[in-house]
Amino acid sequence: MSCVGNIELNIFSLLLLAIVFGNMYRRSREYLPDQKLFLMIIITVAFVLVLDSVQWICDGTTGEILYYVNLISNSIYYIMQLFPYIFWCFYVRYQIKMDIKEAMKAKTLLLLPFSVNAVISILSCFNGWYFYIDSNNYYHRGELFWLSAVITYGYFLYSIVYLLFYMRKTERSIVISMLLFTLPPLICSAIQILHFGLALVWPGITISIIIIYLNIQKNQLYTDHLTGLYNRRILDIHLNDCLRNNTKPCRIGVIMLDIDKFKTINDSYGHMAGDQALIETANILKKSVGRKGFTARYGGDEFVVIVPACSISEVETIAKKIEKNIELFNRRGNAEFFISLSIGYDIFECGGKFSKYDVLNCIDRQMYEEKFKDRTLEVQMTIQ
Repeated sequence: MSCVGNIELNIFSLLLLAIVFGNMYRRSREYLPDQKLFLMIIITVAFVLVLDSVQWICDGTTGEILYYVNLISNSIYYIMQLFPYIFWCFYVRYQIKMDIKEAMKAKTLLLLPFSVNAVISILSCFNGWYFYIDSNNYYHRGELFWLSAVITYGYFLYSIVYLLFYMRKTERSIVISMLLFTLPPLICSAIQILHFGLALVWPGITISIIIIYLNIQKNQLYTDHLTGLYNRRILDIHLNDCLRNNTKPCRIGVIMLDIDKFKTINDSYGHMAGDQALIETANILKKSVGRKGFTARYGGDEFVVIVPACSISEVETIAKKIEKNIELFNRRGNAEFFISLSIGYDIFECGGKFSKYDVLNCIDRQMYEEKFKDRTLEVQMTIQ
């Protein structure tokens, strides 16, 4: 394949990655660990594609500056090419364990070959171990090029063995999708190694990213389809991760909210109005909490917000902001119904003292105490 052909293939791959990234990118909410890892895979693959294109542009073009650009870009390329595979291994571990701490336990094992590779990549600028650039500014493979391929295949082998070891404990469709991820780059890299001049590895990985995005990231039900908030399953995982985390900040504020007289809205205005009330409440919560907070639909007309907090006053501030935005919504009168919320909240130490059940039960009681006070007050005002 010609230089122009390889660059065009890289540009096409970059466009596909940009589409996937654009569909995943959300400024209004915090990402879950596997979403962050998947985004890092996309970003690092895109960076390597750019480096690969720079090398094709420089290759065979004379000039001292372009010689050093070619030399340095190849060195960075050999270092950066392992990042997508490392993030992929972490991604696989997280999908199996659903615990970021468990996923990161392999950090030392996975970063050791990366460190060796980085040292050799830098030294290759001087001794040509992985590659060398001749006097005409043409790239050539070095005598240790095979080692770079072995390290790369080692990451693939690690992820495959890990998947096969835990496949009985994981949803079959997820395991199959992650195993399929390895096929395009393995096939393309084998062709590229045998036929110098073909740049197929990173377009192959781009295909793998799209496979994962379609089969796991998009189809796995992270969010509640009506409100767009995270669902109960992800709430349980995220809350459990937060409570097990003993690093700073070591406290979280948890807020539970319930729409008052939600059945009345359904009965008086219809279920479409009830759905709209849920959507409007979700939008108000997202606006009030911001991207640093985690907001989920707990079930029915109940919602849970989790925020990092050092004191109860910080949680109270967010609760008051929610109430203020609810009041503004009602004042505008754009809907045929009014929204009123019962709110319970508290702050919790992380590091093992509380379980997710302790936390949810605690704020659930507080929320219903708030609801009972409001109803008692309504009865007293009616009697008067």
